[in-house]
This record gives sequence, structure tokens and C-alpha cells, in this order.
Amino acid sequence: MTQGLAIWHYPHRTIADNIRYFAAQGFEAVSAHGAQLVQALLSEQGASIAEALRQGGVQFTVHYTLPKSHAEEYVATYKTGIEALAAWQNTYGLIKILSFDVPAPIRDGIASYVDVALAEVQGCFVAVEDFGLTPEERAQIEHLKENPRFGYLLDIGHMFIRLKGRNTSGKPLFTNQTDECPTSENPGYSEFMRAMASKEFPVFEMHLHNNDGEKDLHWFLEEGALDIPMIARVVRDMGFDGIMTIESAPGFRFECRGADADEGIMKTFDYWKECCKKKCSSST
Repeated sequence: MTQGLAIWHYPHRTIADNIRYFAAQGFEAVSAHGAQLVQALLSEQGASIAEALRQGGVQFTVHYTLPKSHAEEYVATYKTGIEALAAWQNTYGLIKILSFDVPAPIRDGIASYVDVALAEVQGCFVAVEDFGLTPEERAQIEHLKENPRFGYLLDIGHMFIRLKGRNTSGKPLFTNQTDECPTSENPGYSEFMRAMASKEFPVFEMHLHNNDGEKDLHWFLEEGALDIPMIARVVRDMGFDGIMTIESAPGFRFECRGADADEGIMKTFDYWKECCKKKCSSST
């Protein structure tokens, strides 16, 4: 398992400076926000970002979003972003995983957008986050089962909300589906193992953060209701060998910025590494 960090919550540095900073702090991978990266590439920062990645020796993932709706303007914006990412990837070949949020208005038909990403951005895996939760969603990507470049990104914080069945937002990605796992007041080892085993595509990357089991708070790992040591056992026992990207988000749902954000994320990273070191015979 490769230890990564979502770096877009640290806007007091550029993308390139964040890569250098967090590589020096011991992270093995970094993830950039797709829209921010596209803007940086269009502003001719691509060479400096590539140089920072090579100097830092870290793996690089990009977390983008599929169009906000099927409306022509959003589809055009998406394709422009894909073209910029494809051009940079063709030059430098540094993107390992390109993943996508799936907005609710397009969950009824994502295949054409995913196909564009797979065709245009070569030399990387392509993943969708928290999709394939229903038979209807799985049917849309059935044609990709023979494509070794396509798979999933699982967000463990989002999964926690689904397994508790406490979603009040109405958003499909937080809504429990018994195909994944029945709800539980206190989902633990067996529920998470069942949920992860239900995935029919390979899991290339996971996002990890904490919350209260009801709202998408993106807290630091040592705060919240999700049992992080239990999650460490789950990912160890399932043999996950992809990228575990900490997506705790200082400044998103709680006030924490600048040096405080740096200090908080390093504290949570140390906590996660300790959880991964612990050997526990319990599987409950």
C-alpha cells in the first residue's frame, strides 16, 4: 500500500511547492485536484509540476470530476480539461491514476465520458469514485470489464455514511445499497470487508478521512466516529496494494489553514502510520 495525500487543501502553496513539501514529509504519493491542475497546465506550469514530481520521487494521481450535467457547456468544459491532461500526460507520462467524482445529474449515463478519458489520457489507470452502487450503474460500465485500465476509487469516509444508513443529504453516493452491504448502527470489520469485496472492478485508490457517520465532514483521522485502526486491519487483510490517499480537508468543513493545516495533516499521517503498524488478531 502506497501512502498518499490529497494536496488541494493546502492553497498556501502552489501545486509544485506542495509536491515538494509533502514528498519531503514522507508521503509516497500526492493527488492533485483535476480542475486546479488543468488551470495550472493552461497557465504553463506543467514543466515545473513535472520537475517537482521527479525531484520528489512520488507517485501522482489526479482527482477530477465528470460533467456536472449532460448540458453541452459542462460536457465541453470536461473535454477541454481532458485534452489538457492528455497533452501533459503525453509529454511527461507522470499520471498514475486519473479518478473522477460522479455528480448526481449524470449518474444515469457516464459511459461516454469515461470512454473519452480512457481514449485520450494514455498510460494511466482511470477510476470512478463511489459508482456501481446499483445494478443500473453497473450496467453502464459492463463493457469495461475487459479493460485492465479501468477500476474504482473507494472513499472510505463516504462508505461509512452508506453503511450506517444515516444519509440526510439525498446524494446517491451516500445512500446505502444492500448490494454493497446492509446498514449497521456500528459498521465494523465484517461490514467493511463485505462492502469492499462486493466491488467487481479493481480498486486502484482509496480516499480516507473521518466523520460523524452522517455528514461528509472530511475530518482528520483521529477525530470522528469511524474506527481507523479497524480500517487499517481491513485494508491489510484484503491485501490492498494501491494508493491510500488521506483526504482529510483542513479549511473545508472546519477552520484550519496555513501552518495549522500542515501541522494537523502531519499529526494525522503519523496516527495512520501507527495504525498500519499494529498487528491485531481481532477481526470484529
